[in-house]
Amino acid sequence: MAPDFSSIKPGSSPSVAATSSSSTAEPGSWKAAYNRIPNWKKYGFLTFFVLSIVVVLVAATMGGGGSTSSDTVRTGHGPNEITNGIPHGYDHTQAGAQTAATNFIQVANQVSLGRITAEDAKSNLVGSEATDALTAVLDDSASQAEETVMNVLPALVNVTDYSDDRAVVSVWAVSASQNDLSGTGNVSVITIWATTTVTVQWENEDWKAVDWSFRTGPEPSEVSFPEGDSTLAEFGANGLYTFFVE
Repeated sequence: MAPDFSSIKPGSSPSVAATSSSSTAEPGSWKAAYNRIPNWKKYGFLTFFVLSIVVVLVAATMGGGGSTSSDTVRTGHGPNEITNGIPHGYDHTQAGAQTAATNFIQVANQVSLGRITAEDAKSNLVGSEATDALTAVLDDSASQAEETVMNVLPALVNVTDYSDDRAVVSVWAVSASQNDLSGTGNVSVITIWATTTVTVQWENEDWKAVDWSFRTGPEPSEVSFPEGDSTLAEFGANGLYTFFVE
């Protein structure tokens, strides 16, 4: 249909009808206020909003819904879990066996210092066929004085026998203790080199300690060329075991 120009007289100017466009905002409206905001502020607010949502989602995923007594960890050979401060959950490998044996020695030391209970150590680390000698290590450990410091540092770890369900691990270590000398306030420091042999058994998908033997020595000066029947005469593990971390 053609436009109707009959009402327009010569010399007059055509009137333009006002249109109510949705894109035109009235002064004082929220749209007008929004249009006056610089674009860089609009984009900055949008970016901040998106990042806030991402942070909340990540925190909800990783938070786990509260604290527990167990923590999951991961190394190349175990432990894979720590319960009440006790590492457990080792790989079904020779490296996992020697790590479990070494950490059992560390836990026994923690029991003697009163930091870990014998019951917790048994429930996480001791097998069903444990010998009396092994359970006595935990049961007979007397708590030391609170000011006593004792650290056990493994120097060499040897696996003297290994199968899929059993391993015998020899740990040559130095123990360094520090305490008050007879209540005088003077510090006494004692170091002892010793060899501890721990037998572990594969049980319930983990290496469990079932036997234990201990003897002092040898001193470092005695093992420059170890005797053939010494476990130190064989090459040991090259740092595969994990130290106990409180």
